[in-house]
Amino acid sequence: MLYSMGKAAALTAADHKGIPLLAALDEALVAALRSGAIKLLRAEFLRADGSEAVLPELLRRQELEQMEKERGIRIFLTPEEAVAALRSLSREVAGLTYGWASPDHPDVTGEYLANVRRFLRHPLGEHVTALFWDFSSLPQKPRTGSEDELFSQALKVMGDVYASAFGTTVIRHRSVPSQPAELDGEVVILVEKGGGLDGASAEAELRSALGAFENPRYEEGRWRVRFATYAAAEEAVEAASAAGALPGAIAVFLFYNGRPYLARGWTTFESAVSTEALARLAYFPGLGKLLEERLTPKVVEIDGAGPRVAEMEDRADEGMGPRNKRVIAAIKEASFTGKGDKPVVVELYREYAVKVNIAMARSGEVPKGEYEGEYNAAGEREGRGVKRYADGGVYEGEWKAGKKEGRGVYRWADGTVYEGEWKA
Repeated sequence: MLYSMGKAAALTAADHKGIPLLAALDEALVAALRSGAIKLLRAEFLRADGSEAVLPELLRRQELEQMEKERGIRIFLTPEEAVAALRSLSREVAGLTYGWASPDHPDVTGEYLANVRRFLRHPLGEHVTALFWDFSSLPQKPRTGSEDELFSQALKVMGDVYASAFGTTVIRHRSVPSQPAELDGEVVILVEKGGGLDGASAEAELRSALGAFENPRYEEGRWRVRFATYAAAEEAVEAASAAGALPGAIAVFLFYNGRPYLARGWTTFESAVSTEALARLAYFPGLGKLLEERLTPKVVEIDGAGPRVAEMEDRADEGMGPRNKRVIAAIKEASFTGKGDKPVVVELYREYAVKVNIAMARSGEVPKGEYEGEYNAAGEREGRGVKRYADGGVYEGEWKAGKKEGRGVYRWADGTVYEGEWKA
């Protein structure tokens, strides 16, 4: 997709019936912004000259809140400002998708922060007023009880941050920074409370299961140990991850996570929902053309040589059914640190795909397809009929004046079914 840096006419809800329908999918995210479960960073705070001196490294949300209070500087948007930015229909909220480098801090080298700043100062980022960065936008551990509640609320709408068709620009950092030498060989063992490994006395059992290691440290809920080489650490992780190999352990993994972006479950999901609505626009060319002309690019790559518009990975002839199956297969094949995350993320993707399906189907724009059924005297589809669409969907039901109206069933290519009343 080509993109001109020039100013285009602002998008409005009146430009296409599909715009308010797709914008309405952001309402759960709006609630999370209003409650403070999610806070958005002011883009100008990071973009400004000299911001490196004020914030030389990425900080937890709680630390930034304290800095804002003590130093009297504006770091976060107010809830009202955040909602207005999301609802601006101009993609002025940037959402960062990237792979955490370690469980304690996502950006131990500072490369992610440097490249986010570079994007915000680039013409592709000049329209951005707000930034979602999970480490600084969500309450991080250690959390209070009230912060845990906010964090749980935010997790339910993580997909919406990236999926919003008009509210967010997704900035993607696919490359993972090189591992610092001082973290070579570091391994983390998450342990169950009361499972036998939660305490300093379990060191002997760990040595028996993992082999020789150095500098063992027990911290609340986990152990950190260091092996002599990266290869030895990898071997220990693989052995300990086998079923039943280390009773009492929840997970065993390398402290520095160099796993590729597309091999990670959450980032695979984030990339998929970022382009879910865009992929469907191939079958709704009116809305698609409008968004291409009026909006800045939905996805921007920010690593490597510099910010650049992301290339769509979907094939024009793929169809939505095969795409959905491909995405679900990729999520299932990807790696998750948290036990139980995989089925949750698959379901999150399916739920969002259904919501987009319904919004598009009710947009008033009729995608190409073949119709069999009744017509009125003016030659318009009216009465009962079946239409098979180019994207693989099928509608069977009542029509009026050429549009779906009345009782009908829509079967999407991914197997999703909606049966109910339709209004043109």
